[in-house]
Amino acid sequence: MPLAALSSLVERWRLKRKEDWEFRWQSAKWAALFREPAHQAKCLEYWVRYRHLDDIRALCPLGPESSILDVGCGISTVLHFLPGRRFGVDPLGDRYKAIYRYPEGIDVRRAYAESLPFPDRSFDVVFCSNCIDHVTDPVKAISEIERVLRPGGRLVLTCEVFDEDPGKRNAGHPHGLTAEKLRGLVASFEPVAAWDSPWIGLRAYVLGEPATSQREHILLVAKR
Repeated sequence: MPLAALSSLVERWRLKRKEDWEFRWQSAKWAALFREPAHQAKCLEYWVRYRHLDDIRALCPLGPESSILDVGCGISTVLHFLPGRRFGVDPLGDRYKAIYRYPEGIDVRRAYAESLPFPDRSFDVVFCSNCIDHVTDPVKAISEIERVLRPGGRLVLTCEVFDEDPGKRNAGHPHGLTAEKLRGLVASFEPVAAWDSPWIGLRAYVLGEPATSQREHILLVAKR
């Protein structure tokens, strides 16, 4: 087998392993939990408390006519808590729809961050929440987000950050980012606001577990 073909085969195997890892976690540990209205309310509380959703709403053009995209939306997408024309993309979008019914008005599609299935300048706001360290190519993913944003459109980029790059942590996290590297990914954007919060997973928060000593950064930036 030619080397290029072998490399492609190995990459597809790695990608499938990563996606299967993520789906097993979501289906076994999260989907049923999130279906409960009380748990969805806790998730909204989490977004306000740790991810500054009220501040984001005040700084972004979010209304009934807003076009919003969540990249790497997962099951518990922030789109549940926002108005407007709402779209989500996830490599597991089709598989998630088989185990979770998204509310009417949320259009979830199977797609990768590195190749978004939308025309240029389609969205007013894009969220990318603890997804960028899951993708294969973070630089390409941010480039695609920039492409589909309208001029002046906002990106809300959230990611767990480390003092030193930990490298690949597991099958679902092929990257680890420092605060400097996270900011570097959006260097072509105009900074609007930034927040620093304790890192705690949504599931952990819903189950009443305390925040960890680890940090996550929330960057709000605008397309120039």
